[in-house]
Amino acid sequence: MLTSPDDLDKVVAYVKSLGLEPREAERRWDHIGGVIVDASLQPRTKYKTVVLPRVRKVISQWPDAAVLSGFRRRLESDDLSEFLSWRPTSRKLTVITGLTAAMHALGIETVRELAACYDGGDREQSTRRALRQVNGVGPKTVDYIAILTGSTGYIAVDTHIVGFVRAAGVPGGDYRAINALITQAASELGCSAGALDAAIWNYMSGSDRRGGTDA
Repeated sequence: MLTSPDDLDKVVAYVKSLGLEPREAERRWDHIGGVIVDASLQPRTKYKTVVLPRVRKVISQWPDAAVLSGFRRRLESDDLSEFLSWRPTSRKLTVITGLTAAMHALGIETVRELAACYDGGDREQSTRRALRQVNGVGPKTVDYIAILTGSTGYIAVDTHIVGFVRAAGVPGGDYRAINALITQAASELGCSAGALDAAIWNYMSGSDRRGGTDA
């Protein structure tokens, strides 16, 4: 079993051997258009050089898109592909419009309201189901959205996290199992799951940040 005490000990020991120091820092965009664009573009894409500049462009040039109604108007009036310098046929553009429609149907207008949907209860489950209905959105993207709203309690398991677990000597596991393992390791290390997630991701990618900023 992936989350056995032995596997947990391996991950904790590996973190310590590397000298990783998880830092508690909010990774949040206070701009719902920025959250949606970030979450939609980031899968299998270089974050720092490709995704981040586009997110910052959305935030700086579309200030009205800080709320969902403003972002929806922008999607109707502007050419998203041209604005983002993104291939028109890319599925990631349809993920942007799909997430926007899903959040509208949920009655979400602001990042604060989106964050409140991740309440650990029935509301979160219904929110997850609605977002997962968007073609191209899986559990990682749903967890990543929570991170972009400022939550430190979620882990977005991607190739970096999976690679780290394997490097620690744990051979494999599905999304839920790896998520649980990293969450348990964070508890053992006395930090939030989000802080450990960021430390691992930064180490594996050689990057100095993951997700949103304090913009």
